[in-house]
Amino acid sequence: MEKALQTFSDHFSINVVATDPVLMMNSMRVFQTSIMASLGIRPVYYVTVYPRSVFNREREREALERARRTMEQEQAQRDLEMARTLQRSADVTAGQTLLIDDGFHDADDSQQGLGALPGDAGKSVRIKVRDKSGKDTLLLVTTATTVQAIIDNYVNMAGLSAKTAVTLEFDDERLDPSSTIGDTEIEDDDMLTAYWR
Repeated sequence: MEKALQTFSDHFSINVVATDPVLMMNSMRVFQTSIMASLGIRPVYYVTVYPRSVFNREREREALERARRTMEQEQAQRDLEMARTLQRSADVTAGQTLLIDDGFHDADDSQQGLGALPGDAGKSVRIKVRDKSGKDTLLLVTTATTVQAIIDNYVNMAGLSAKTAVTLEFDDERLDPSSTIGDTEIEDDDMLTAYWR
């Protein structure tokens, strides 16, 4: 392999051997001390030659990409587990269905695919509830869901005492607990702020 690399290097204006090259064949590293017979019997050998610095940068980039993908998958798993926990703790009553969006549905899913119960009145609205510490909770509710149902569920999700007085505000206006989401100007991706004493 060293002889082949030297012959290859002779065709360039720079000395390829001096760049401390890394040799790759079919995604496997090949060492300069390798003999052709150890690579298998082939009529032609296609070996990619990388200068060491380029190879190291590429390996770092691949490692960062793998780490990023792993972190995204772990975060998605944690979000899904939290959504499932919140879904189980939700008090679902007819006409006041509180749904949690797990983020793992296709864009063309129907309301049924989002977990809505058959016969639910109103369309689905995705909202975010932010508490005073800045923690966000994503919810999917229907326009028939009352503000009180959201408050009751939020008390359970946040682990607050049932006696805790929670209020929700939208655009700096306090929401009436007896009103429904459809009675307000709340639309998809709007944020509510939760306050309690």
